[in-house]
Amino acid sequence: MGFEVTISDLHYEVNKKKILKGIDFNIPQGIFLAVLGENGAGKTTLLDLLMGFRIPTSGKVTIDNKKPFKDNWQQREGISYLSEKVDIPGDWSVHEFFKFNRFFYNTYSEEREQKLISEFKIDVNNRIGNMSAGEIRRVQLAAALSYEPRLIIADEITAVLDIIGRRKFMKILHEQNQSTGCTVIIATNVLEDLVNYISHVFLLSKGEMKRFKPLDDFLNGHDKIDFSQLVADILE
Repeated sequence: MGFEVTISDLHYEVNKKKILKGIDFNIPQGIFLAVLGENGAGKTTLLDLLMGFRIPTSGKVTIDNKKPFKDNWQQREGISYLSEKVDIPGDWSVHEFFKFNRFFYNTYSEEREQKLISEFKIDVNNRIGNMSAGEIRRVQLAAALSYEPRLIIADEITAVLDIIGRRKFMKILHEQNQSTGCTVIIATNVLEDLVNYISHVFLLSKGEMKRFKPLDDFLNGHDKIDFSQLVADILE
C-alpha cells in the first residue's frame, strides 16, 4: 500500500516572500494525484517539502505521520523521486547508474529493471553524458520503478519527453499505481492524456490551493477534451 500524506495549514516563505499560503489537504493512500498550476505557482516547492528538502515555515507536512525533513532512512527507502533536478554524473554508464541504485533498495528487482530497459529501449552501455534529456529521464524512471516504492513523487519530469515517451511514462506509472497500490504525486504543466491515468487533481495558483478533488468530481460533466481549458479557466 501507498503512503498517506497529510498537509496542515502549510506556509512557506523565503526572505519574507510567501511561496505557499495555508495549504491544507490530505492525500489518501493509493491515489494518483496531478499537481497543476502556472509557472511559479509553488508546485516544486510543495514537492520539495514532501521530500524533506525544505522545512515548513509553519504548519505541518507528514508522510505516514513522520516529518520528511527528519530524513527517516527506512521510510525514505519507500519513496521514488523523479526530477530534472537530479544530477547524474556524466561519465557514468547507464549500467553503472543501475548498479548504484540496486545498492540502496532491498526490494530492487533486476527482472523488473530488464523489463523497463526493454520498454524504454535503453542502451545500458551508453554514457549519461552522451544522452539527451529525454533519454536520461527514461533511465531515471526505469531505476526508480525497479523496486516497489510506496510513494512516487515526480516533478515536471514529462516536459522533456516526446508525446510517445509521455504516454509510456504515464502508462507505466498508472500500472504501478494499480498493481501495488502506491501513492503517486506528479507535478506537471503538460496536461495531455492526464485524464486517462490520474485519480485526483490538485490546483495551485500563486501559492494558494484552488481545488483538490477526485477527477470525476473535478470534471463534473465537462468533456475530457476540455480538461486543459477547464484548468486554465480556474487558474485565470
